[in-house]
Amino acid sequence: MPELLHMRIGVITNTDTFIPFVYALVSQQISVHIYFSPSPDDFVNQKISAFAQQININVTQEKNPADLYSWLIKHNFDVCFMLGYKHLIRLDKLKTCPTPLFNIHFGTLPAYRGSTPVFWQLKHGQKIGVAIHKVSEKFDDGPIYWLKETDIQPHFNYEIANQVLGQICVEGVFYILSLLLNKMPLPVISGIGSRAYQQRPALKDVSIDWQQMPAAEICNLIRACNPWNKGALSIFNQQEVKLMDAQVINTVVSANTAPGTIINDENSLHITCCDGNVLNINMLFFSGFYLPAYQAKVFGFVKGQRLC
Repeated sequence: MPELLHMRIGVITNTDTFIPFVYALVSQQISVHIYFSPSPDDFVNQKISAFAQQININVTQEKNPADLYSWLIKHNFDVCFMLGYKHLIRLDKLKTCPTPLFNIHFGTLPAYRGSTPVFWQLKHGQKIGVAIHKVSEKFDDGPIYWLKETDIQPHFNYEIANQVLGQICVEGVFYILSLLLNKMPLPVISGIGSRAYQQRPALKDVSIDWQQMPAAEICNLIRACNPWNKGALSIFNQQEVKLMDAQVINTVVSANTAPGTIINDENSLHITCCDGNVLNINMLFFSGFYLPAYQAKVFGFVKGQRLC
């Protein structure tokens, strides 16, 4: 294995969350090559293109998933990291390629396998984490070599959590590289939680159940759905409304007030929950536009009305 400065590293991705660790590698004058599967989000594609031009690194854009195998064999990297790539790697097609392959997974393993681990960690109110494991024949299933968690902060939402994990994984990448550079074995760790595979969120997973969900759980769901889903879904006057930001407040509520009832509409929006707590709603998405709570009364969100 060459010195760190002379290593050639491949990165396979379809997300912009690789930017922090690639920037850290390039800042150490390490050669990095990107294999990029275009994102459905044009802004992400533009961001990656601008980043690559700024730091002068090579980006190969995927036209066909089969291109990946010829790219790996052609470059014969010292090591390759995956982050966010949606296709399962066929290892039988890489028998002539000795490059070690590692997947960076933005979720604690084995509990949060799947393509949207950040959503589920936020929704469940768990710590968020990053795991780095060996690529295997199954998604998120190889031996785990590095894992780190961090507490969810009050200001975290889905996007911020991904950015935080993008920063955290820099440490894990350099840990793996250090062991490989020094020809040391990679210790396998047991991971966190029971083995599970979390599916992509369905409609029921992003919807508020006012009859069953306590206030803190609703806040967790709102964070998990913002910004990608424009908030957690509810129904108001037979129309969809999404709550984008909320906090639990201390307020006296009548014992017979039904969950989901608006109890204050004066320059704020207070809604009761099934556990007797109250949510202060700060921002909504309603009828195709963003609606600050202090203006919600104009659109019919008045005291006594209910969300369901």
